Amino acid sequence: MSASPACFILIFLLCQLTASGALKELTGALGGSVTFPLTHSVNQIDSIVWLFNATTLATIQPKTADKQDNVIVIQNHNKKRVDFPRGNYSLKLSKLNKSDSGAYRVEIYSSLSQGPFIQEYELRVYEHLSKPKVTMGLQNNKNGTCVTNLTCSMEQGGEDVTYSWKSLGQATNEFHNGSIFPISWKLGEKNMTFICMARNPISSNSSNPIFAWKLCEGTTGKPDSIMVRSFLWLVFLFFVLVLVSFTLIMWRERGKESVEEKKRMDNHQEVLNYYPSSGETSEYDTISNLHKTIPEENSVNTLYSMVQIPPKGGNAPPTTHISRHTLAICV
Repeated sequence: MSASPACFILIFLLCQLTASGALKELTGALGGSVTFPLTHSVNQIDSIVWLFNATTLATIQPKTADKQDNVIVIQNHNKKRVDFPRGNYSLKLSKLNKSDSGAYRVEIYSSLSQGPFIQEYELRVYEHLSKPKVTMGLQNNKNGTCVTNLTCSMEQGGEDVTYSWKSLGQATNEFHNGSIFPISWKLGEKNMTFICMARNPISSNSSNPIFAWKLCEGTTGKPDSIMVRSFLWLVFLFFVLVLVSFTLIMWRERGKESVEEKKRMDNHQEVLNYYPSSGETSEYDTISNLHKTIPEENSVNTLYSMVQIPPKGGNAPPTTHISRHTLAICV
């Protein structure tokens, strides 16, 4: 059934009553600000209305020859956050929070137009990403090969986050999209490093480097750790040898000092024995042979000491001096 001409006229009039622009998508950072750009072709503006989720946010009556702009912000908690800095009544919203995400709409009314000019926006507020977290799945080890999956995730602010992986340590760096990254590493191969990169519409961040040998250290070993441990053992043994050598040298020096001290004590004692003490009278007799009989004396009051003097030359026997010490006893 064909439509009447009156229907086409009605549809045309409805389209002329309301003019609107394409939907604009905006993103904002938590705690930051965003500006809703307003571009219109309306020559004479009578009033402007900004709405958020179908609720009036602010109204503006543009200035005239005798009046300044009249701006009314409906909700008190938005008065310090709403501004119109550009002079064309574009809306700037500051101190963004998560609840500011949603649909925004501006309606421009003019006496020269049969309907308002309408522009719609969609705002999404995102958090700045922190470091992503990497977890390891079940590990399978066969013939010295470690096979497992790495999973990258965000503890907070995980909206509209995309993940990718970068693998370093091979001839060419490899990239992998997705939060899950399967790896395979064999003992003896060159060590590999894996980095997870997370992105959202306002920020990006990377995980700490993940080393293949560390993931598989319990089963396939870690060559770098073995080298470090061997080096530490060598350093330890070196210090032990130095300590033992130092101790032996100290003991040897102390032994030499003890021997020299003992010699000095013996020499001092010999000197004391050689010289007669005060109160004694000494008589010296010379005998030509040590084996001759020593004359008898009173053993009670007489002491003898014997000294051998070597000859100055020839084959003459050594001369023996016997020192007789007579003790004077006072009664």
